[in-house]
Amino acid sequence: MSGSDEIRIRCPNCGKRVPAMKYCIYCGAQLPTAVQPPRLERPQPIEAPPPVPPLVPPPTQAAQPSPAAPPPVGLEGEIAALMSNISALYSRKVALFRLFQSGEVSESVFMKLYNEYSGKLSELLNTRVRRLEDLRRRLEEVNRRLSEVALNIEELSVRYKIGEIDLNTFSQKSERLKVEQRELENMAKSIRSSLDRLEKMLGDKPPSEIKSMEDGLRGAYEAIRKMVEDGKISSGVLESVRVDVEETLAFLDSLIRDRKERERLLREDLEALQARYKIGEITIEEYERRKKEIQEEIGKVWS
Repeated sequence: MSGSDEIRIRCPNCGKRVPAMKYCIYCGAQLPTAVQPPRLERPQPIEAPPPVPPLVPPPTQAAQPSPAAPPPVGLEGEIAALMSNISALYSRKVALFRLFQSGEVSESVFMKLYNEYSGKLSELLNTRVRRLEDLRRRLEEVNRRLSEVALNIEELSVRYKIGEIDLNTFSQKSERLKVEQRELENMAKSIRSSLDRLEKMLGDKPPSEIKSMEDGLRGAYEAIRKMVEDGKISSGVLESVRVDVEETLAFLDSLIRDRKERERLLREDLEALQARYKIGEITIEEYERRKKEIQEEIGKVWS
């Protein structure tokens, strides 16, 4: 289909005329398909308005086109809130274990809060998976449309160069396609940014904090196991949380495993350096200089 014959439909969410795609290029809403056949319209020689952010009522008056229109603001904010809530629940679960291990929380209250946090976390993690799948589909659709628009622009240029259409027609239709192209590029950028945030679990926490969470959870869990062995608390508590704790520890370890390996190798270098000094292979000056360098590298591992 050429750029001059492109079929458009009206988005039921924002009311704008958009290409007959799965999602609206302005607000991101899913467009009607077989449930309610859309009313097809031919594009008119007018400039397209800027995109309307999701969840915001459409303006009462038509907006003027804006070549530098920003991408929708709702999507990235929604994803940021989702990942922040996931991160907060992981932190609360670790803090709860520490309180229970220290004796500040009874078994019944511990289990009540633990089950509450686990349930909420499971719901949010499932939401994350669904959003990942949805955004990947949307990005594929936007990229496909970008390819179509680029071909339409190229085709329109050829039709003008060979004299099929005049300069005025070429300019109007070309500008309309370029406006859509910029909007699609902004949308793709926003979706990629959101996907990147979704894929980085606990991305709001520095590596040192994740290591502290892992150490704290592991220490509290071991202490609770000892309390069960000593008969201070029932074994039922431990059995109720064992699988979840082991999975959480494995998850936290996966986020910082490469850094822990780097620290281990640097400490081996430090130990070897000390041995070289003791057997007289290097001077005290060389030992102190290299020791300082290695210690600085270890500090950078968790920065």
